Amino acid sequence: MYEISESIYRRLAKMLIDEIGLSDFFSGAVTCYDGEVECRLVCTVVVRRSKHNPRAIVGIAPVWWDLHSTIGQKRLCNDFSFNEMLGTIGLN
Repeated sequence: MYEISESIYRRLAKMLIDEIGLSDFFSGAVTCYDGEVECRLVCTVVVRRSKHNPRAIVGIAPVWWDLHSTIGQKRLCNDFSFNEMLGTIGLN
């Protein structure tokens, strides 16, 4: 089992926020690397924003997600948690 570190959670969360931009909906993928391990988060999310500051994200609700962790062509089981990832950026 490949354990997702806090560093990977933070990197994926930041990349997801960057990809979301000013949108209220996102469907796509973000990828980061941990040495030779590729971690690719594929997800569809709905974004909640502050009424007082529409640029500020106050919540991300996953509709569907999957994290693929691979080395080359070999897929690894992992312990990814979407809620834990959101927690690293204070959104859970």
